Amino acid sequence: MTLVDLPRSVPDYATLKEIEVIRLIIWWAHIYGQREHVSSEYLRSCYATLGRAVPDGGFSSFFRSLEERKPKQLIKSRDGYKLEHRTSDGLTEKYGKRDATVHVEKILTDLPSKLAKPDERTYLEETLICIRNKAFRATVVMAWNLAYDHFCYWILADAARLAAFNAKSLVRFPRMNYPPVVNRDDFADMKESHVVAIASSADLITKNVARVLEEKLTRRNMAAHPSDVSTLQGTAEEVIRDLVENVVLKLQ
Repeated sequence: MTLVDLPRSVPDYATLKEIEVIRLIIWWAHIYGQREHVSSEYLRSCYATLGRAVPDGGFSSFFRSLEERKPKQLIKSRDGYKLEHRTSDGLTEKYGKRDATVHVEKILTDLPSKLAKPDERTYLEETLICIRNKAFRATVVMAWNLAYDHFCYWILADAARLAAFNAKSLVRFPRMNYPPVVNRDDFADMKESHVVAIASSADLITKNVARVLEEKLTRRNMAAHPSDVSTLQGTAEEVIRDLVENVVLKLQ
């Protein structure tokens, strides 16, 4: 989590008192900024990054207040200030992200250089918005759109690959009478499950990649339509991880 993301990750950020914001930024510096100690100068730079006005009189009185609380919430040393471990642990429990969540966000934020088409980047941005705002059903839908769009463009990107796909389409689903795919819009006239099945039958993708796509398409359908099946954070993260690592990054 970057410092700029911090306010969006804390639901009650707008109502926090100044001393609570300072404590929160110090916690962020320890956990995500890789800093064991902080100083007034460092906090000033953080406030500048956040576009937040530095409190009148600076930070000294706030440091002193956190030091004097019982039990202490802040420890001073010659290297600067650090949160007392119980305070840090409490903030981590309240605001921290699980390792899986951090991993998934890193996967998504590192992805743009791997995406060739503007449509894919749009789906990526919307997937990030959904997961960060805990809209987990929407996250699953957008993650599928991202991976499926990439998959379709990957088929189109190679003439031999596309020819094999079109040839197998006539064999695999003869009753559907699908016309040959020429551009991205042509895939919209085909069932997504059929596109996956054709690509698998034509040996364009491995059975394992096909299985990932089939499983995640089923999960997308469950998330996209009214049902009594909950879509939890762990499910959404698993969908993202599986689709990005086993489809988007493998089909390049």
